[in-house]
Amino acid sequence: MTRTEKAAPGAVVEEPRPSLPEICTEAADHVARARIALHDETLDTDQALIHLDEAITCLKRLWAQGSARQSAPGARLRSA
Repeated sequence: MTRTEKAAPGAVVEEPRPSLPEICTEAADHVARARIALHDETLDTDQALIHLDEAITCLKRLWAQGSARQSAPGARLRSA
């Protein structure tokens, strides 16, 4: 389906998955924002917890993608 084509009504359109580096960057950004919220003059613990929850969600997505890659048919483990 190209950008100009429209999905059929009721069709499920899968969004592209972010790459592993993008997810890592997003998690790191949330951790940094949590630190700022805690060390800022306002000391916004609620906002810090929200960002830490988002970082954990990113890490769960990383784990899920890694698990999916390892269990994919034909997947090979690389040695160090």
